[in-house]
Amino acid sequence: MKIQTRIKTRDEVLKEFAEAYDARFFKTLAEPVRIQILSYLMLNGRSDIGSITENMPQDRSVVSRHLNQMHAVGMLCCEKKTRHVYYAINAQSFVDKLERFLTLIKESISVCCPPDCCSK
Repeated sequence: MKIQTRIKTRDEVLKEFAEAYDARFFKTLAEPVRIQILSYLMLNGRSDIGSITENMPQDRSVVSRHLNQMHAVGMLCCEKKTRHVYYAINAQSFVDKLERFLTLIKESISVCCPPDCCSK
């Protein structure tokens, strides 16, 4: 028995793309200081704001604001232990969001941009 797969229309693909685009996430990712914070956490793992701030040129209050924004969009997870708040990259959520976006871009391109659109 063969299962038929319904092909999405151009409008359906574009609507799904528009709904999945998370502007806050990508705006947060576009800030150079936040990229520095992500790099630091990738290299050093779970860290508190004191450790992160020691390795950044920005003041603690600025780093704190960036960490809060990154947490709000799901890039980071945080855990409070006694007086310290520890931050880590929310790896699965981060990867899932980027993979979903890339899949939707590929689908959108396949219905919106013919393969030879830029060769003319």
